[in-house]
Amino acid sequence: MMLMWGLGALPLAIVGLAGSIAVIVVAVFIVGVLFSAPTVIWGTLLQRRVPPHLLGRVSSLDFFVSLVFMPLSMAIAGPVALAVGLVPTFVLAGTVPIVAAVVAIVVARMPRDEIANPLDALVEVQPVPADDPDASQKAAQ
Repeated sequence: MMLMWGLGALPLAIVGLAGSIAVIVVAVFIVGVLFSAPTVIWGTLLQRRVPPHLLGRVSSLDFFVSLVFMPLSMAIAGPVALAVGLVPTFVLAGTVPIVAAVVAIVVARMPRDEIANPLDALVEVQPVPADDPDASQKAAQ
């Protein structure tokens, strides 16, 4: 997942170097695909690994942090492009996330965690009776 996000930024370097709109369209399409696929995995991980009674709070925090950094990254990109140029800015945007993803994988010891907690493991779900209106609250406890 992290590596896909990191590699998903690589086509941004191509955007900076491209001389054709068709190349830019293909590169941005690849960015979209490689950013969307890990988002599905991330959502699954949130639902599998976060305790049900904290899922709303954790999801809200995750979404909030993502939204906060979007305008911040845009605010930084303009001055960086003015300082070093548009092509180097796109090359940085395409290569820095790869390094960040590798560092995150190594520092967080993600392969060990993925082996210890596989997503394909069966998860037992408690059925909630339809006739008990308070059953969903009882199941969460």
